Amino acid sequence: MTQRLVNAAIAAGCGGLVVLASANFDIWPLAWVAWAPVLWIVLDERTTHAWAYGLLCGLATQAGGFYWFVRYLQRFAHLPLLAAVPIFVLLIAYQASGWMLFAYLLRRLHKSAGLPVTFLAPILFVGIEYVMPNIFVWYYAITQAWVTPVIQIAEITGPLGVSFLLILCNAMLYDAAHAWRRRTPFPVLRIAAAAAILIAATGFGFVRIQQVRAARDQAPALTVGVVQANVGIHEKARLADAQNQLFTHQKLSGQLEQAGADVILWPESSYPFLWRREQQHDLLLGDLRRLHNGFQTPVIFGALTAGAGSRYPYNSALLLDQHDEIRGRYDKNTLILFGEYIPFYERLQIIRRWVPEIANLSRGTEVAVFPLEFANGTARIATMICYEDIFPSFGRRLARLNPNLLVNLTNDAWFGNTSEPWQHLALSVYRAVEMRLDLVRAVNTGVSAFVDSTGRVYANTRAVDPDDTPTAQPETLLQKVAVQQAQTVYARLGEWFGICCLVLTAVFLLRLPFLRT
Repeated sequence: MTQRLVNAAIAAGCGGLVVLASANFDIWPLAWVAWAPVLWIVLDERTTHAWAYGLLCGLATQAGGFYWFVRYLQRFAHLPLLAAVPIFVLLIAYQASGWMLFAYLLRRLHKSAGLPVTFLAPILFVGIEYVMPNIFVWYYAITQAWVTPVIQIAEITGPLGVSFLLILCNAMLYDAAHAWRRRTPFPVLRIAAAAAILIAATGFGFVRIQQVRAARDQAPALTVGVVQANVGIHEKARLADAQNQLFTHQKLSGQLEQAGADVILWPESSYPFLWRREQQHDLLLGDLRRLHNGFQTPVIFGALTAGAGSRYPYNSALLLDQHDEIRGRYDKNTLILFGEYIPFYERLQIIRRWVPEIANLSRGTEVAVFPLEFANGTARIATMICYEDIFPSFGRRLARLNPNLLVNLTNDAWFGNTSEPWQHLALSVYRAVEMRLDLVRAVNTGVSAFVDSTGRVYANTRAVDPDDTPTAQPETLLQKVAVQQAQTVYARLGEWFGICCLVLTAVFLLRLPFLRT
């Protein structure tokens, strides 16, 4: 019993190490070793219920990573604490189940099929990470978001390639320690092969960084201004404050125009009035809802839009050019569960009584690019709203439209000054690497950021919670971005690497005794 408690503590502690490796603790080297002790426990001959230790590690990681989820449910979905906590527990239990499955299958395959751990573990881990649907996207590669030489491989494999490298290192350490501890022959070939892969992947990263930066320096430059008004979530909901919110965005935009911005970004739902979908130009001078007031620079802004046939409004992004014409509109495709929609909301009256304040929105079905003319040519700007920038699959949909700049409009005010805004940014940097395009994020309360096509964050604001810090002042960013033409292996072939790992996992499973005929 004592040993089981020790093992349980180690497994949970290793989950804590993964949390410390992630944003916004950012002790990223821990991710390269955090799984090795768990592998030791799971593969120990004396261990029973190996799956439980994978689950404990996953629970600790998910609880530490998603602690802000309870507050989100209270703020965004207007749920009481007694309802939010059980949903949180279900969330982390579900998302930890993938690691539980990994621990179970790893032990079975290693013991029953005799497969070596060094390469079995990363293949199995990636296969599960690829096929396991998450409610809130999270992948192990998040721990390396700021380590640019490591993440360059994502242009070929996506984030799954980075997860593979991390687990490969952990498994290599396990195999080396196991051989030393058990005094068995040292697996020289396996360790050497694993080390060669890690060195080659990192070397590839250093080379590609130099190549991509050289190409980026030759690309046309566009000066982008970002407005982060730091409007509190409760202030945002008050119609009485709408005019002041609009004025704040306009005043900051005027400053950015004077500083030389070619285009200005406002965050998600930053325009505080409803925008009619049939409205193809700005409102007339003298109308207090007019957007171009005090500046005339093209602006990409977030707004709720509705038309005559709309049962619910859309969460949209629009481009208003310097001539007051709407040049493009994109409606958010990926709505947030419990925040922007609830399954069966219309059919189940009990849900409507339980959460009467829920915002039910219409779902967009198409992606879009906005054409923006500037001094050096025309930019094709692909816009993502809210969490859409954390989905690799969504980035690949955009890649088919051949954009040359990525933009994300977000409102992370629901989460306050927690680790969530930094986690959001960390997940999004992979889109820049996968598509080799610059990414600009405009976030209502931060973190707004500029990310270059190597995944380097070269300018950013802070995350604030105006509800807790009412003196928080608005912020702006002004930077040049590269307007690039880019296509990558990952953009063309998608999750080929994850599919390969999944196929290999299936082949390995066929070697288990209970699957043999």
